Amino acid sequence: MKNILITGANRGIGLKFAQLLSNSTNIIYVTTRDLNNCIELKKINNIEILELDLLEKNSIKDFCSDVKDIPFDLIINNAGIFQDEQMEETNLDPELWLDEMMINAIGPVVLTQKLKENLISGNEKKVVFISSQMGSIDDNYSGGYYFYRTSKSALNSAAKSLSIDWKTDEISVLMLHPGWVKTDMGGSKAKLEIDESVNSMIKVIEASNISNTGSFLNYNGDKLEW
Repeated sequence: MKNILITGANRGIGLKFAQLLSNSTNIIYVTTRDLNNCIELKKINNIEILELDLLEKNSIKDFCSDVKDIPFDLIINNAGIFQDEQMEETNLDPELWLDEMMINAIGPVVLTQKLKENLISGNEKKVVFISSQMGSIDDNYSGGYYFYRTSKSALNSAAKSLSIDWKTDEISVLMLHPGWVKTDMGGSKAKLEIDESVNSMIKVIEASNISNTGSFLNYNGDKLEW
């Protein structure tokens, strides 16, 4: 029996992870900011829905207290936001920028650190951060998207450090780019169907181990540049 935690699971990639990983041998713990807006999650078997808002320190603290006795085999840090299309590049709102940094980078890493004992108690001891190729500095040829790019770059940097610090504890850490996926965030012009993206990432996660901890990979397992 595996215990799997998925953050930001009320829609899109997080919801698809929950749907595909739910079976008779897995117990899925999922988070949402609004317990009244998770109709699809409630249709999934072997699932427990919990409230978590990565913008609120007390929410993170309360959540970790609620799950402190649960051993987690896998944590998928999926919760994230994308606000850049609302902003003009000449008028960047620092408050929105800080919110995006908190939700996309700081919150997931702080949450994961607070859940270290849960991971040590688990069998598989795996952590996945859903990142983005847009967080790659080497791959930035088009500019723009200041909030999202910097938040995902920060996430990658912090997660890389986490993978080094936790290697002796045999906790594996991966950063995965899901591809440009047809979701509310990715939009209808995206090239990748959500089933293909998430099924491929599940295979990469299952094949991962401590030997490739700290890797930044595409949804199909290909290495990405920093």
